[in-house]
Amino acid sequence: MAGLKPHRRPVEIVYRSGYVLQTLGLLALFLARDSSRLDSIASVAGYFLITAGVLVSGWLLQVYMREVKVIVLAAAAAGVALQVTGIATGATHLIPLGLGFIFVGSCGLVGKEAYCFRFKEGWWLMPVLAVLTLALYIQHGAGHPTLAVLIATAIALALFASFTIRKFKMPYYGGCGSSGDKE
Repeated sequence: MAGLKPHRRPVEIVYRSGYVLQTLGLLALFLARDSSRLDSIASVAGYFLITAGVLVSGWLLQVYMREVKVIVLAAAAAGVALQVTGIATGATHLIPLGLGFIFVGSCGLVGKEAYCFRFKEGWWLMPVLAVLTLALYIQHGAGHPTLAVLIATAIALALFASFTIRKFKMPYYGGCGSSGDKE
């Protein structure tokens, strides 16, 4: 990248591993009975893995505009704060809302990859993660699992899995727009 020193290979592997964590987190949410609540190991694992993935990749994100990285990390931090507040105070409706903020950070990450490397999954994930957030919030209010969450989670999981596989197939030292993975 012009003006940005590329990551060394080990750092780039860690950066890309953040996407793996997010994918595994979505898998855990897909397997959870009620993914809007932290009442099962699968849902706790899902929230934790998605959050950890956004924070890892966000911390190592290289972008021309520093504001993008700030937005990604600030959204993730706000999401963590909402989740912790929800757990600590019993205001459990804040937990899926916090995940929505974390998804904002995730959208910044996949959006950067979509822009730089033409990863269509990145563009598609943005509205899907917004719908998933809304569905999780509605599911929490309904008090029981809903089909909308299951469908949105399945779509997000498929897109993230495809995105992550494509990201790991890319060469390590390419700058924005230098991928041989263009269609």
